[in-house]
Amino acid sequence: MQNQGFLQTKEIFAIVLMLVAIKAADSTPSLFAQKAQNGFWLIPIVSFVVIFPSFLLMIYLLKRFRDKNLMELIESILGKTIGKLISIIIFLFAFSTLTLDSRNYVEQIKVLYFPESPTIFIFFIFIGVSFFGAKKGIEVIGYTSWIALPIIKISFFTLIWLVLGSMVYERIFPIFGSGLPVILSEGVKKAAIFAELFFLLIAYKAAKEEAMFRKGAVVASIIAFLEIIAFYFIYITVFDYNSVEKIAFPFHDIAQYVQFGQFFTNIETLFMVFWLFAAYLKFIVFLYLIAWMFGTIFHIKNFEPLLLPLAYLVIIAGLLPFNSIYNEFVLRENLLMIMSPFFILLPFMLWFIALWKGELKR
Repeated sequence: MQNQGFLQTKEIFAIVLMLVAIKAADSTPSLFAQKAQNGFWLIPIVSFVVIFPSFLLMIYLLKRFRDKNLMELIESILGKTIGKLISIIIFLFAFSTLTLDSRNYVEQIKVLYFPESPTIFIFFIFIGVSFFGAKKGIEVIGYTSWIALPIIKISFFTLIWLVLGSMVYERIFPIFGSGLPVILSEGVKKAAIFAELFFLLIAYKAAKEEAMFRKGAVVASIIAFLEIIAFYFIYITVFDYNSVEKIAFPFHDIAQYVQFGQFFTNIETLFMVFWLFAAYLKFIVFLYLIAWMFGTIFHIKNFEPLLLPLAYLVIIAGLLPFNSIYNEFVLRENLLMIMSPFFILLPFMLWFIALWKGELKR
C-alpha cells in the first residue's frame, strides 16, 4: 500500500531511529578517527548542533505549507523549474547515500562472515531482501520497525552493559584529539551524517496527523544522536584512536569482547543477527523513500513499480567502487562534504524566499 496517512507517532519514531541511530554500528567511527584521532566521538555533537536547526526549520515550513511533502514544498516555494532541479539533486543525494552505505554493509557481511562469497552475490541477496520488504508499503514498514525496535535496542544496550568493564576512561584524553579546530571543521563538513532526517520528509504526509510526524521525528532524532554519542564514546574508551582508525567495523570488534563464560563462545554472532535485522530495516525504509522521491518529482502516483529498477541500479552503482576503502574514505567522505552545506543552507534559503514572497503570512 502506498501513503494513506496511517502512521502514528510511535511508527515515525521507530523509522527515524532505524535510519539514523544505526550509524552507531557502521564504519562511520573509523572515517571520523582518521583526522580527529581520539576526539572523533565529539564530531557528531558538532554535526548535530549545526544541522538540527535546519531540520527544525524545514519542519516549520512543512507545518506552514500544509498538505505538502518535501518535494512539493520545494516546488511551491521555488517554482516548478528550479524546485524540480533542487528536488532531483536531493534524490541523487539520497540515491548515492543508499548506494555507498549498502556497499559498506555488504563489505561488512562479506569480510566478517562470508569471506569466500562473491561481493555481487551478497549484494543481490541484501538488496533483494530490502526490495521485498519495501514492496509491503510504508504502513507495514512502520509497524514492523516499531515491533522490532525494542528487540534491537535491548540487544545493543546489552552489548554496552557487557563491555563496561573493558572501558578505560583515560583514553578520551586529550579530549579534543588532534585539536579543537579539527573537531569543529570535521563536524561541519560531516554534518550530513544526519541527512536521512531530510530524506524522511518525503513521508511527511504519511502520518495520521502532521503533529504526530513532527513529534516522532524530532524526539527520535535527539535519541538517535545520543545513542551515536554513547557508542562512539565506548569505542574510544575500549580501543583508543590508534585502534579505531585501523578497525573498519568497530561494532563487530567490540562484540568480541563479550563473554558469557567458557561454555558460550562466538557470542558476537548473536549480536550480528540483531545488527543485520536493523540494517535490513534501514535499507527497506531507504529504498522505499527514494522510490517515493522519484515518483513525486515526476508525478508518478503509483511509484511502487519503481522499486525493482531502483534496487537494480543500486546494485550496479554499488559495485562500481573497486574496493571498500575507496568507497568509504573517498566517495562517502566526499559525498558527506558536498551534502553538508546543501542541507544546512537549503531550509534557510527556502524560509527567506517564502518570507520575501509573503507566503508565511497566510
